[in-house]
Parts: sequence; C-alpha cells; structure tokens
Amino acid sequence: MIIFLLVIMTLIAYFGGVYVDNRQVANWIRAICDLFIIGILALMVANDTFHFGMQPQVQTTKTTIQSANPHSSLPLLLYKNIGTNGKNRVYIYQANLKTQHTSPEQTTIKVKRTSQEPHLVSQKKQWHYRNNFYRALFGVAGNEGHHIQTVNTFYVPQSWLVLSTGQAKALPAKLANPQVKARLKQTVSQQVLAELKQHPHYSLTQQKQLTHQLQTKYQRQALEKLVK
Repeated sequence: MIIFLLVIMTLIAYFGGVYVDNRQVANWIRAICDLFIIGILALMVANDTFHFGMQPQVQTTKTTIQSANPHSSLPLLLYKNIGTNGKNRVYIYQANLKTQHTSPEQTTIKVKRTSQEPHLVSQKKQWHYRNNFYRALFGVAGNEGHHIQTVNTFYVPQSWLVLSTGQAKALPAKLANPQVKARLKQTVSQQVLAELKQHPHYSLTQQKQLTHQLQTKYQRQALEKLVK
C-alpha cells in the first residue's frame, strides 16, 4: 500500500504543478505532496532499517531427539566447529530417524542435563507486523518473519556424551586399549565410593539409585575427558 501511496502522491505533485493554472494553488499542491512523499519515504526507511510497525515474536518448538550415531552403544550429541576461532558450532543429532543439524547463523546453543527424555527446545525470534494495518502498509517490503535469533537448548541425560566429530572418531581406538579401560573403570569406582561415603544415612534402595546415577555421570565425564 505504501508504494501505491508514493506513486499517487508523486502523480498528484506532477500534474498539480504542471496543469493547474493558478500558480499559488499549484505551489501549495506540490509543497503538500512533497511533504507527504518525504513522510512516506521516511516511513519506508524506518520500516526497513528499524522495523517500524513490527515487533519481535518468539516461536518455541520441542523436538524429541536420538543419538547422532544410532549404531553406537554410547549415546552421542556431536558438534563440529565452523571457522577457525572455534566459537561457531553446528550440533548434529537425529530426529525422527533422520540426521539433523543446527544452523550456525544467529544461533545460540546451550546443552543442559536432564532426567527426562532427550529433546531439543528451539526458540526462534522473528519480526512480525503489529497488526493488519502495518502488514497492509509495509507488507510489500517482505520483512514479515525476518529472523532475529534462534536459541537452541539441548536437554540430554547424564549418559549422553557431548563430543566433537573428531573426538567421537578417536574414542573407539582409545577404548580398544585394555589398560585404558581398566584405568577408566577404576577411576569411576573411586569417585562413586567417595561420593557414597558422604551419604551414610541412605537406605539400601537409595544407595543403589545413587550408585547408578553416579556411575552414569562419572563414566560420561571420564569418557569425555579421555578424548579432550
């Protein structure tokens, strides 16, 4: 609509200034139309540059995820560094039995531990017009749904390893060494026993539950440390 208004004001200014015999009236028409044209152009710049008439909206989606490598006995969330500074990462996982990855552009990635099933919560922030009036006025600019930022938060159990693709490739070779496996098992056992000593009042059932949780946690930490 705003382009239509700009064209109309331009035509009125031209024909009014050229074909109106009364010079004073013609000048007034041109002056008023010029002011309207300046205002319309200012609104167009404000919409395109500062998103005038728009507001950010966040769309949240939750997706159940599976290990990036379904053939591995260890559940994995993988990442690959993009660029040379190592700050931008693409995370690799599976959803609906298909390999998926996050986008590195205007995206923040978080990884949190959970006792629930592994899932991804994606919060996508986009620009949308405040109402139908602004949508009709500026819709031709194509700014509807313009991406601002996406925050991807992975919620994975304690048993999941978060490794780079290079670390994931190196892990099987290290675990093939019997001495490494024995040392890893001993380290995990020592950590679990040290933690259990801090809870002598726990019942047998509570101790079993805590032992399982600690073994999962410390084994995952030991494996991640092994390939760092």
